[in-house]
Amino acid sequence: MGKDVTTMGRERKESKQELKKHAATIHCSNSLSLLQRKITNALLYHAYQELMLKNEHEITVKQLCRLIGYKGNNHAAIKEALKGLITTVIEWNLIDDETGLENWTASSMIASVSLEGPLCYYAYSPRMKQLLHSPSMFGKIDLVIQSQFRSSYGLALYENCTRYRGLPHTRWLDTNLFRKLMGVPPDKYEIFRDFKRRVLDKSVDEVNTYSDLVISPEFIREGRKVVRIRFKLKERAKKARLGNRPPLATFTSPLIEKLLHTFQLSSAQADQLLKEYDSNYIMEKITIIEASKPFQEGKIQSLAAYLLSAVKHDYQSSKPASELKLIQDNQYEFEIAQLKRRIEDIRSEYGAYREKIIYEAIQILAPDTRQQFMQGFRRYAQQAIDTILQVQRSKYTPDNVLESPQIQALLRQYALRELDLFSIISIEEFVSQQSQDKMDAWQKLKSYDPDHSLLRFSE
Repeated sequence: MGKDVTTMGRERKESKQELKKHAATIHCSNSLSLLQRKITNALLYHAYQELMLKNEHEITVKQLCRLIGYKGNNHAAIKEALKGLITTVIEWNLIDDETGLENWTASSMIASVSLEGPLCYYAYSPRMKQLLHSPSMFGKIDLVIQSQFRSSYGLALYENCTRYRGLPHTRWLDTNLFRKLMGVPPDKYEIFRDFKRRVLDKSVDEVNTYSDLVISPEFIREGRKVVRIRFKLKERAKKARLGNRPPLATFTSPLIEKLLHTFQLSSAQADQLLKEYDSNYIMEKITIIEASKPFQEGKIQSLAAYLLSAVKHDYQSSKPASELKLIQDNQYEFEIAQLKRRIEDIRSEYGAYREKIIYEAIQILAPDTRQQFMQGFRRYAQQAIDTILQVQRSKYTPDNVLESPQIQALLRQYALRELDLFSIISIEEFVSQQSQDKMDAWQKLKSYDPDHSLLRFSE
């Protein structure tokens, strides 16, 4: 069994963790637990890029736990969930998007799984691989959002709704089929009002609390019986997501910062303003005020009252729209440039922190163990070593080739795979332990561009 652990999972760890999951496995009838659903999505996310290239995939248990947001140390629960994925039969491809007809196939989600120390090896059947890898139709599932769910029913509903992201609503579903999609056994909650109270209402509440979608159910009745159901869909703005929301004053988006600090609104005033008005509309009024002569000369007595009045009465600027836009663009570009410099410093500090932890872990190995480790590394990196000795022969020799930055990066990757480096935290966790100004800079850039490359870390 090979141990050539890919770096794919580590490179993606700090990026937006989004899985493109085939609609057939979203529209599936099964009785997976919440933990099994999360693990299924995390394993597919980790393996996806090499799904058709490798017969077996590998992930560390540590990585798997991080992907699913599992904080406990009970790895026996992970083992039982993995075992259940082999023995649980999944019915999939229930809905044909072309005809709306129900088709049927059954399979175990994972063909095999093996835990060897800190590593988890797993494989898919050839037919399942083809299904999972097909790009013809998919739903996007955010693994960070998935980790927040507290029930299997809530996560199942999120998966089934995300398939229709960008549309005003899902398709109409027969209630019996919908029960299957939610994983509700035929003999459970047979009366619809019980199903609605114990499954549907709670699941809708979870999706609306933890996810980036806002949904509401619609019903078709025949007489007094509900026979079909669908869901109205609306995207939630990233900074307006619900869940365990911290106090408004803890947010660091440019708009919130201006409301609380520049215009000196109270948290309650800012919260109420954001509930009543669109954030773009508020920002437009802020730009108008900041471009005005009284503001620039410091002649406005109460900035809070002036802004509230400008928003309420829709103040307009005497300056041309093009001039206002230029002012706003210049402010944005200046702030982005400052933030990038701060984030680059943070990344450099994080890189140094990682290197220190890894090299210390190597140095404290017993001499014989360290020698075996380095021999194993040379076998692991032999192809890269040969390439560098050939391409950069004037700079590196067999005696100093390990000093090459490329080989040093490979050494860190190899150490992460082979040594118990559980103390290394992610860049997000690293930032959370830094000074307030560094955390603010990180969150500001994240609010401007959540997918910015500077917010991800890879070797």
